Amino acid sequence: MNRYIFLRIIPICVLAVAFLGHARETVSPVRAPESSVLFGGIAELRDDVYSADLNMAGEYAPCNCFSVYGDFSYRLVSYKWDVTLHDQRHEVLDLHVNGLNESYLGVKMVPYSFFGVDVSWRFPPREGSRVNRFHRLGVSPFGLYEFSRNMTLGAAAEYFTFLEKQNFQQGDEIGAKGSISWKLLWDRDDYSGWKFDYVFLYRWRIQESENLNMDKSYRKMDDLYRGFRMRVDAARYFALYGNSLGVSLFYEMNRGNLFGMETGHTLGLYAKLMFL
Repeated sequence: MNRYIFLRIIPICVLAVAFLGHARETVSPVRAPESSVLFGGIAELRDDVYSADLNMAGEYAPCNCFSVYGDFSYRLVSYKWDVTLHDQRHEVLDLHVNGLNESYLGVKMVPYSFFGVDVSWRFPPREGSRVNRFHRLGVSPFGLYEFSRNMTLGAAAEYFTFLEKQNFQQGDEIGAKGSISWKLLWDRDDYSGWKFDYVFLYRWRIQESENLNMDKSYRKMDDLYRGFRMRVDAARYFALYGNSLGVSLFYEMNRGNLFGMETGHTLGLYAKLMFL
C-alpha cells in the first residue's frame, strides 16, 4: 500500500517542480490525459547555434477526462561558431546563453473519448534563450481516433496569442497538427513493447507584429511566416512494478519551410515512466 501511495505522489511532486522550471517547446503527439514523468537530454541545432539541454516534464491525470502538465529544461551549453574566409580565418565563439529556458504549463480537458481541448501558457525564458521572449496563451482543440488496437490517429488545431511587452505586440499564430502512434509487439496487460510516434506540425503567423513605439504607419514588422516541424520517436517500454518505463530516441526537424531549405534539427534521448 505504501509503495502504491509513493508511486502516485511522484507525478504530483515532479509537476510541482516543473511549474518552477523552464523548457523549449516540443512537438508532441496528440494524446489523451495520462500520468507520467519524463527525463532526458537534447542536442539541438537552430540558427547556426549548437546547444544541449536537460529536459524534465510531468503530467498528472486524476481521471481519463482531465490532466495538468508542466515541462522544463536547463540549457547546459550553447555554442555558436562563425567562420569567414577572406584571406584569413575568423572564429567567433558564443557561450553565454546558458541557463533556464522557456516554461510550459497547461491543462487537458476531454469531455468525450474522441475530443478534447488543451489550454497552455508559455512563460518567457531566462538566460537559456534569446528567442520567444513573450508570454503566450494557446488553445488547441483536438480529436483522437483509435484506428486499430495498436494504432491511434490524432489531429489538432492551434491558436496562440501573445501579451504585449515593452510596447511590442507579437502577431497571433494558428496551426494544424497531425500524429500517428503505433504499437508493435505490444502487451496490453503490462503496457510493454515497442511504440513509434510520428508528428507533423504546420504553423503560420496570421498577423504582423507591431512596434507600438512607432507612428501608426510604421508599426508593422513585416514578419509573417509559414513553416512546418515534424518529429519521430522510437521507444521501448518495459513493465515496472505495475507501471511502465520507456526509453526513447527521437529526431525533430524544429524549423522548416515547405519550399525552402532553412531547417533546424534536434536529437534527444529520454526515459518516461508511465503510471498505470
